Formats: sequence, structure tokens, C-alpha cells
Amino acid sequence: MLTRFQYKSGFTLVELVITIVLTGIVILMFFGVYTSAQLKSVSPVFQVKSAELAQGILEEISLKRFDENSPLGNSLRCDQPSQPICSNTLGIDVGESRSSFDDVDDYNGLIESPPKDALGNIKSEFTNFNLNVEVIYAGTDHGFSQRELKKIQVTVVSPENDQFVFSVYKGNF
Repeated sequence: MLTRFQYKSGFTLVELVITIVLTGIVILMFFGVYTSAQLKSVSPVFQVKSAELAQGILEEISLKRFDENSPLGNSLRCDQPSQPICSNTLGIDVGESRSSFDDVDDYNGLIESPPKDALGNIKSEFTNFNLNVEVIYAGTDHGFSQRELKKIQVTVVSPENDQFVFSVYKGNF
């Protein structure tokens, strides 16, 4: 026998509206987290590229002689008895350009955006990076006389404006 009212299982309109609203909130939260994670996923790539750029320029600089007055091969040291005096100025020597830099301190004050190689060609894989080089006497940092070491500091600014600082020392030995 059938009764006049039969109970059917299902959802009411109120339950459906609440479910739709809660599902929408969860989806928005998920996409918010997903989007911020995607934006941050490129940072490690820029960090690696910054390190590659800095390593390249530091290697280029480190292969140069210690000082303008040091003989080729650094077999003799400037500022030593009966040897030439090391130069007093740190920076580009008169008449030199990037392709003719011959000692470490020629790179002092070098600013490039975009960075270039030793011959002046733009490094196309680093077009949105900035490069800044500073060279200072820093012997006392390690217990030597001030002019026996030069600190070469390279600052790379990534396209996200993150600054990465790398440095090495070049000795007058």
C-alpha cells in the first residue's frame, strides 16, 4: 500500500547552494596557492644563472695579472725590493677597453647591463641581468699587508631584482 507521501533520498536546494559555495571557495584557495608556487618556481633558475654569470666573470678576472706593474706570469711581485711599485689607482688604465684589460683592477667599476664577454659581445642568455664589479685592496682581511691581496666582488642582479654577491681574492704572490 502506498502512502500519500513517499520519502525520496536527495538534496534540498539549500544543501546544493551551500555545497556549490564551499566548492568554489576551495577551488579559489587551491588556485591561489598554485599561482604563488608557479611564480616562485622560476627563482631557482635565476639563482643558477646568476651563479653561472658570476663564475664566468670571476674566472676571466682571476686569469689576469695582479697589477699593471706586475710582469706577465706574475713571476715577480710588484712592491717587493728592486721591483716596480704596484699601481696606486684601481680602475681602467688610460687607453684600455674591456677587450684589452690586462690586470685585475681594470675591472673595478665595471657595470654591464646586459653583461658582455671579454670581447664585448652581449651574452644573450643573460640579457635581463645586471653585473657590477668592485676591486679593492684587502690584504688585512687575511693578515697580510693591505696591498698584498685584492678582493674582487661581483654583484649580479637578476630579472627579479634579487642581488647575488660573489667574491674572490687575488694575491700578489
